[in-house]
Amino acid sequence: MGFDDRDERLDDLLPDTNVDRERTLTGHAALAVGVLCVVFIVTAFVTPSWIEGDPRFYGTAVEKVGLWTHCFRSLQDYNDLSNTRFYAGCRWIFNPFTEGYDRIRYFLVPPFFVATQFFFTICFVGMLVAMAMVMMYLLCIDDYYRVKVLRWIGVDLMVGAACGTIALIIFGAMGDGRNFMPDWEHNYLSWSFGLAFVGVVMMYVTAVLFLVEARIMQRKELAKEAGIGLTTKEPYYPGERTV
Repeated sequence: MGFDDRDERLDDLLPDTNVDRERTLTGHAALAVGVLCVVFIVTAFVTPSWIEGDPRFYGTAVEKVGLWTHCFRSLQDYNDLSNTRFYAGCRWIFNPFTEGYDRIRYFLVPPFFVATQFFFTICFVGMLVAMAMVMMYLLCIDDYYRVKVLRWIGVDLMVGAACGTIALIIFGAMGDGRNFMPDWEHNYLSWSFGLAFVGVVMMYVTAVLFLVEARIMQRKELAKEAGIGLTTKEPYYPGERTV
C-alpha cells in the first residue's frame, strides 16, 4: 500500500475524531444519556404508580398499581361469600401472608400483565448488562477490544429498548381498560408509566450513540495504524495489531 492510499485513509476520518483523545463528544453524550436512562428505568421498574385511581372520586377501589406492588383503598375479595373480607393498603403481588390474596392473583395479574412484567424485566436486565459492560469498558478493557465492547453495548441496549417498547404497548393498550381493575373509568396511566416511556426512548438514543462511538473509535484505530505505517515507512496491513 502506497503513501497516497494511506493519506486517503487519514482523510476518511469523521470531523470530531481526535486520535489522541480517549472518548469523543459522542461517547460523553452516550454516558450522560445512559445515566439518565438508568434512573428512569430503575424508578419505573420499582415504583407502584403505573396506574392510579382518581383521588377526586370517593369510594374507588384502586389507589395505585405497579409491576410488583398493588395498593388498594378497599378491594373486595370476590371469593369471600360472606362479603366481609376487603384488602386495603399496599402489598407485593406474591404476598404469602395475607389470607386469600393468592386466590385472587388471577385477577390481579392477568396474562397481559404477566407479558408486561416479562418484557420490561428483559429491558431492565438488558440495562444492567449494559451498565456492567460500560464499567468494564471504562476501567479494565484492553484497547484492542474497545470497538467490540462498544458495539455489544449498543446492540444490548437496542434489544432491551425493543423489549421495553413491547411492554409499554401492551400495558398502554390494556392497562386502564375495563377488564383489568375495578372502577376502570376512574383509573389512568400515571407517572411510573411515563418514566418507563422516557427511559425506553433514552435507551434507544444511548444505543445509537454507543454504536456511533464504536464507529468513531474504529476510524481512530485505522488512523493510528496508518500513522504508524507513515512514520516507520513500513508496509501497512489492515487490522494489524502492534505489540
